[in-house]
Order: sequence, then C-alpha cells, then structure tokens
Amino acid sequence: MKHYIRALPPSFEFAIVVVAAFGIFIAGSLLAVLAPTDGESAPIDNAQLQSVIAYEAVVGMLLLTFLRIRQWTLQSLGLMPSLRETLLGIGLAIAAYLAYVAVFLIAAGLSPYIARAAAQLTLVAPGLSVPLVIAASIINPIFEELFVSGYVISALRERRGFWTAVNASIAIRLSYHLYQGPIGVINIIPLGFIFALWYGRTGRLWPLIVAHAIFDLVGLLAAG
Repeated sequence: MKHYIRALPPSFEFAIVVVAAFGIFIAGSLLAVLAPTDGESAPIDNAQLQSVIAYEAVVGMLLLTFLRIRQWTLQSLGLMPSLRETLLGIGLAIAAYLAYVAVFLIAAGLSPYIARAAAQLTLVAPGLSVPLVIAASIINPIFEELFVSGYVISALRERRGFWTAVNASIAIRLSYHLYQGPIGVINIIPLGFIFALWYGRTGRLWPLIVAHAIFDLVGLLAAG
C-alpha cells in the first residue's frame, strides 16, 4: 500500500489533498451561492462547530499520514512553533485586519450595498459553547493553514512558480468562504493574499496559524 501511495504522480497527490481537505466545504459554499434558500446562509451554531471540528480532526490526521508516506513532514511545511513565531503571528493578524478594514472602507465608499450587507450579515448564532469555540479556534486554523497555505503553496511553488502557488492558495481559500457573500470576499481576499505572500516568501507556517486562531477566537466569541 505504501509503495502504491509513493508511486502516485504529484498531480494525483495534489488533487487528493485539496479535495479531501476542502471539497465538502467548497461544494457547500458554491451551493449556498448558486441555490440560496432565503438569500442568507444559516449562522454557525454548536452543531456545525462540532461537525467541523470532527471532520477536520479526522481528515487532517488521515491526510498527514498520507503526506508522511509521500515524504512530507511538518518541518518541510514550515510548522516550527516558537515564541518569536507566535509574536509574528500576532503582528500578522494586525496587518491582515488593517488590510481588511482598508478594503472594506473603500468598497463601502464605492457601494452603499456593501455597508448594508455588512450590517445585516449574521454568520454566528448566539449561545455558542465556549469549549467548542476554543476547540474550533485551535483545530480549524491548524487544519486550514497546513493545507491551504503550507501544502498548496509548497506543492505548487517549485513546479508552477511563486505567483501561481500564491494565487491558487487565495482562490481555494476564497472558494470555501463564498457562502459569506460579498463581505466574505472583502475579508478573505486581503487576508488570503497576506497569508499566502507571507508563507510563500518565508516558508514559516506557525505565524499564519496564530493569526488565524486570533480571528476565529475573537470572531466566534464576539458574535456568539
């Protein structure tokens, strides 16, 4: 079995990782855009958080096992936690947030619809379980950044070039956030660009995980 897995071409490896990690989320996001039920996606509740945590924990371990057989390691993906990397992650979160604010203000100034959509958007249901929020804010950032940044950019950078790798990472990240509507796009594009550019230039993954965890924790606690 290991010999068969190691013999797979890189394109098959890439497809397996991306589809397994994000396929179900991309499909759900596209369905919400193409066939909306009431014009607004259902807010995230405790049941959804539990489902996401379970899926990402199980699929993440399976994919890491698959990649380990394929000679990938956490070190090769740039996962090297340290105090310095954690502080860099806090700075990265601040930079990404400022970029989002700047893009939002420009978009809201150009279109009153953006400001109205932001005021009406409800992504998180009230009464979220704090332990679930904490678990999601740990597991989801690790899962997403390992695969949409660490793996996708590392796998494509040498074969397809730096900007192809960066753009592919941004496009995949955006595709599973489309259910959030135009506000999600405004949020994800600057964040995805900063995250992808950072990782593409430095190869250091832990600051992205820290920054992502801050966004998840603050967003879920503040809204829930």
